[in-house]
Amino acid sequence: MKQFHITRLQTRIGTLRLTGALGCSPSVPIIYHKVEIMGTDGWLELDLSSNSVKHALTQIEHTVLEHLL
Repeated sequence: MKQFHITRLQTRIGTLRLTGALGCSPSVPIIYHKVEIMGTDGWLELDLSSNSVKHALTQIEHTVLEHLL
């Protein structure tokens, strides 16, 4: 797996800072270790176990992969 750290990525869900790895299979293309979103008071860490966060990350998967590849 190839590790990555994106310090700032503008997406349709907001400005994110992402740390993770590219997955080994097409069914799991990205494995996130830490995701933060820019809030009014700075970076806020997102709960990766939350279903709403998982859904949001699925929606921006193409944007993240395009940035990495």
